[in-house]
Amino acid sequence: MWQKLILIFLLWSSVSAQSFFYSYIDPCLQTVIRSNYSISGDDKGFTVTYYNRTKFFTLEEALTVIRVDPITGVPIYAIEDWAQNVYQDFEDLFPCAVKVAEEILSSVIAENVSEQFSKDEGGGGEDISSTPQQVNYAIRSTQGEEKWITSFNSVYTASSFDNSKRHDGNFNFTNDFRKGSVTYGQGFNLKAKKQNVVLNGSALTYKTFEGWDWLVSGSFAKSLQKKNAEAFVLSGTYGNVSGNNFGNLTMVYGQRFPFKIMGGNTITFSNYIAYTLMRYYEGNNPGDRYLLLRSPVIFMPTISMDWKLGTAFSFNLGVSMGYNTVVNDYGERGKSFSILFGTYF
Repeated sequence: MWQKLILIFLLWSSVSAQSFFYSYIDPCLQTVIRSNYSISGDDKGFTVTYYNRTKFFTLEEALTVIRVDPITGVPIYAIEDWAQNVYQDFEDLFPCAVKVAEEILSSVIAENVSEQFSKDEGGGGEDISSTPQQVNYAIRSTQGEEKWITSFNSVYTASSFDNSKRHDGNFNFTNDFRKGSVTYGQGFNLKAKKQNVVLNGSALTYKTFEGWDWLVSGSFAKSLQKKNAEAFVLSGTYGNVSGNNFGNLTMVYGQRFPFKIMGGNTITFSNYIAYTLMRYYEGNNPGDRYLLLRSPVIFMPTISMDWKLGTAFSFNLGVSMGYNTVVNDYGERGKSFSILFGTYF
């Protein structure tokens, strides 16, 4: 896959050699990134940061041809040669398509964990009709690169008479119809141990600039019934990412801190942490297809508030953030922000 994503660099120098300009196509966003440097007579060079790597170049080095592309015959300058090596190191560990897939997958798993938290409040012994978050975060608007993307989430829950078993169905899609997922799970309330065990199956599809990718996963989740509830999820996934086979084993841990306020309303702070334990990606070079315990950590903190309007209707409003510790080409870590809204009848 990396052949499709290889960076395209253009190297220019002004006639007076007082300015230096280069641009390339970001392989993940497919947008042109341009950088312009002004060099005074006292400057010996400039520093370039790319995928969290930094190197100092003199103007003479920047204009030096390192090699010639054997296929196109185009000269490869020093910055381009260095950047291609940096990106290749990044690509071997975290290919663009894999980074996108694991962020989306972790988000879906975290949403399922969040729903389990909501249903477990009250120690698991109350009638589920008294819990205001059976439909949790029904609408989520997330800031994209150019616009906000809204996803719609429909949750169906059926519980046994004694509340010891539960069936959950979850259907989610975005307003641009570029992402959709379906989840079905069965939960078991272990009252004696004050735990809940949930078995989930999910199917996810989404569209990138290369086409449609798909993932199917099975999850085992265990949550503890207490005031500051916590949950652990282990998920195995298989799918097709950028036309290549993909599989991983992901761990998600979450904790929830609710605080009662006036009128029986609640403010809740929560955080979910995702880490890929093992990954296989066919699009990598043969020696780099397996990755073990070298994944980035993804954080998803959330703050939300529940309002009760009578005994039959409640709604939830919150703000969520996604933070990926993998650095991008600016030397920055990926962040996303979401506004959450949900209702329960």
